[in-house]
Amino acid sequence: MKKLVCLVLALAMVLSLVSTALADERKFDLQGNTVKLRMWDAVNPYAEDVSDVDKATWLPRYEAIKEAYNCDFEFYTSTSEWDDMPAEWILSVSGGAPAWHVTNNLSSMWVMNLAANDALTDISPALAEMDMPQAFKDASLSGEARYGFITSFPGPEGLVFNRAMIEEAGMEYDPGEMFAMGKWDYESFFNYMVELQSKLPEGTYAFFIDPNYWGIFAPPANGGVMAVYPDFSLGLTSDEYIETFELLEKLIAAGCVRPVNRDENGEPSYWGTPGATFDQGIEVAMTHRAGWQMGTLNSNGLDWGFVPYPWGSGATLGEEGNYKSLENYYGAYYDTGYTGSVLKGVEVDFPGLDAEYVTKALVNLMYDLLYDEDQKADIKAKADPDYMPEPEGQFADELSGELHAWLKLRTRYNPIAAINSAGLGMSYGGEVSLYGLTRKPFDDGTAIRSTFEAAVPEIEASFRDAGYIE
Repeated sequence: MKKLVCLVLALAMVLSLVSTALADERKFDLQGNTVKLRMWDAVNPYAEDVSDVDKATWLPRYEAIKEAYNCDFEFYTSTSEWDDMPAEWILSVSGGAPAWHVTNNLSSMWVMNLAANDALTDISPALAEMDMPQAFKDASLSGEARYGFITSFPGPEGLVFNRAMIEEAGMEYDPGEMFAMGKWDYESFFNYMVELQSKLPEGTYAFFIDPNYWGIFAPPANGGVMAVYPDFSLGLTSDEYIETFELLEKLIAAGCVRPVNRDENGEPSYWGTPGATFDQGIEVAMTHRAGWQMGTLNSNGLDWGFVPYPWGSGATLGEEGNYKSLENYYGAYYDTGYTGSVLKGVEVDFPGLDAEYVTKALVNLMYDLLYDEDQKADIKAKADPDYMPEPEGQFADELSGELHAWLKLRTRYNPIAAINSAGLGMSYGGEVSLYGLTRKPFDDGTAIRSTFEAAVPEIEASFRDAGYIE
């Protein structure tokens, strides 16, 4: 009992100090109205089952924000299954009663669908006044609108290699060392893979890649190219994009790429093949692995390293032998969670306040709620041109961590997954998605350029019908 009383008194003292400070510098007044929060995977300090530790951490902050913004809180919980949530929210907006007002975490996979159905608010005016790297504000860019922000550089994805396999084959350098020396352009990359393939044991391959993953991550490294850009212009018929896929075609023709496994129905199992080969330390010397998959490599005891994708004519090495001098080279990511996303029409719950004021208030409220002054200073510091993130802990060797950290600062959002999730970008009679299109030349044996070019009219028509282009 004594412990509980002390905790309550401590909470009251902190709450009083924080509330007074924030109220004195009130930026927005929501006039006592209730803010409906969608707090995905976050603590609700008002819940009956919340722990004392979580309550001590979060209750003062929530109470301070209530005082500073002159509002109350209601916590929204969806009644739908995960895949059905966007439909629930779209319906709520169209019915004039938005299910929630602002969220701490909105999947980028949903944004395109919500935006296409006019269910999200462009928060660009609010973001313009926030002190953070422009890349954090542009992460949710869709057309000319922004629908959320991020507060750290997303982990880029790249290639991983089996160092033991490569050393046993007698290669002079591993892929990470090749990149660091500035010798990872398309010609050097191809020659390296051919040489590695010639030295590997029979039944072992230098490379395996899903053409989907190649299409997401390889083109940005070749001049920042994407199949579709965030403004819905197309890059899939550009010379740089075609060049990237022709390199993959050339690698396959040279016998460097392991054939994909087939499932019980005879369909290609691009997802399962790396797990059955590279992750087990067999058959494949290099493949693509996301950050969350790298833990498996460590738990399997593999001696592995990380290397970014190679570059072609779209990127330029400014100084021979110095990978840091690469120009027009970018990494990519395609999935993240956005903070500060606001449903359309929430001003209906704030009578007397206009939509832009409410939107700005909600975005700032979420930023003030989730991040203290030290955290905001850290976010601001990431805009410094000399900022370099600390290497992540999953890498066993220093160079892999260094290359991954360098790539983080050159990473751009690739909207292909969100476009695919929204059902946009279909071609070939509406039967082939953007993902399917990147695989089509390799599954069907068709010419790369003509396959992509033939898809353009339908893809553009889908964007036009959705109102993204004229």
